[in-house]
Amino acid sequence: MDNKAIGRKALEKLRMDAKAASAVQRRELRSILSENADTEYGSRHGFAGIEGVEDFQSRVPITTYEDYHECIERMIAGEHGVLTASDPVYYAITSGSTDVPKYVPVTEHDMRVHLDFIHCGIMGMVDEYFASSCPDILSRKVFQVGEFARTALPSGVMCGVRSASLYQWLDRDGSFDVSSFSAPKEVLFPDELEDLTYVKVRFALAERHLASIHSVFLHRIVSALDYIRNNWSLLLRDIERGDVDPSIHLSSHWRERLRAWLPPDPGRAAELRGLGMDEDAHDMIRRIWPEMRYLIAIGGQSFPVYEEAISIYGPDIPMHHFIYGASEGFLSIANGVGRPDEYILIPAAGLFEFIPADGEEDHPLLMGELERGMRYELVFTNHSGLYRYRMRDVLEVVGFLGEAPVIRFCHRVNQMLNVADEKVDAEQLGEAMRLFCGRMGIHAPRYCFDVDFSMRPGRYIAYIEGSGWVDADKVLDECLCRASYGYRGCRLMGDISMPHVRFMPIGTFRCYEERIASTGRAMAQYKPALIVRSKDMREFLAAVAGRHEKEEGR
Repeated sequence: MDNKAIGRKALEKLRMDAKAASAVQRRELRSILSENADTEYGSRHGFAGIEGVEDFQSRVPITTYEDYHECIERMIAGEHGVLTASDPVYYAITSGSTDVPKYVPVTEHDMRVHLDFIHCGIMGMVDEYFASSCPDILSRKVFQVGEFARTALPSGVMCGVRSASLYQWLDRDGSFDVSSFSAPKEVLFPDELEDLTYVKVRFALAERHLASIHSVFLHRIVSALDYIRNNWSLLLRDIERGDVDPSIHLSSHWRERLRAWLPPDPGRAAELRGLGMDEDAHDMIRRIWPEMRYLIAIGGQSFPVYEEAISIYGPDIPMHHFIYGASEGFLSIANGVGRPDEYILIPAAGLFEFIPADGEEDHPLLMGELERGMRYELVFTNHSGLYRYRMRDVLEVVGFLGEAPVIRFCHRVNQMLNVADEKVDAEQLGEAMRLFCGRMGIHAPRYCFDVDFSMRPGRYIAYIEGSGWVDADKVLDECLCRASYGYRGCRLMGDISMPHVRFMPIGTFRCYEERIASTGRAMAQYKPALIVRSKDMREFLAAVAGRHEKEEGR
């Protein structure tokens, strides 16, 4: 079966399930309970005797990761039948909101949900979008920005970030076909995690007929494009000579492999040199790759600085915004190409429960009971051993596909600033920064917020790349007041001091990301933070801002 047929079949299945989402949800719960009734967890909670969703809700408590930590450690050590009857085929590693590593089991069933509804579903949506203008789109070359390092636990079970799990699983016997990607398998599936941006960029630039760029998060695509722009002359010299510049931090292994893979190509170097990219990066993507058609990456309202960047690098290139998901489950698929912040919850992924975010309803609701425009905290039961798991994500229902909710991610529960019980969340901070940029007449800079309790009352600190903005503290204060009534009330009552803007050089956050990468943490796992979330990050930003302010005499 070809990719077009696979994509059409996946899309048809998704739409059929969405049309009967409530019935599919009941079916999935019955399947989960029946399959895992004889496990240790299933026996403890009487899975065999549970009849229906309400019975399940009354017998099984809402859980968090700490409820599973000991069980997962035993599973990793080799015990069977603890949480699931089927042994996990992968353990997703995530740092979570506390930067403490967690291992989340993934069974083959959930891998197949990912494959059938997301991987193949995206094929269907892309094919449908380009059916008339580019009917062979699925056979075109792809620049895959991510990587899928071959990592495993001592037992041999695969592990790593969840975003790499599907490709590792598909290549578990070495048979996954990467002929549609611009880079060879050795680059996409390295034996060790390391920064191979230069290598992947070299292969992408060598390919004249790229049709798409794929990533998990949009910031990875923007970073790759930034790398190309910032190293343009060096890259062209290396393409022309078939060599690797001595300044590039790359092991001898990769240097030798690149020389063998990519011989001198003065013709391609001359083509690229004629684009004048040193002077103007506008529409850079299509100038380099005229046949580029679409991008895949998570972007939208949560990533305004990267949406701004991509509007310059590829102003008219449509994007499929991939998924809303987490290590605990890939739960949704974007509602088509060019539809940011719209994600269809996949009924076959497991049982979804929804706690109203306004706190007026104690009993969790189900798919058929939701209202458009309302916000809910998500509780999820999957096929991998998490039962009534509190995701701590707040979602807003923006529409429906049949009975299946179409949602947008709003913010993480408890991911907020709080000096005096004002509880300003990431979404409100983003709105305040949007207003701030409008007032200052600047494009969206990279930024991050923190709280400062070194004075009384406490205040907000905004670390922003840039400098020279007059009355920045006052303007930011006014924007925060407009974005959050809670903040405004606390300011009026004198419970919060005036916020303070700390300026930093352009590229500071990129330096911090490189610092994260140097520790061995995969960049696919790193999500740009709007709120400082670790002592290390706080100390790094404060030190950089201090040096910058000293150099500018402030």
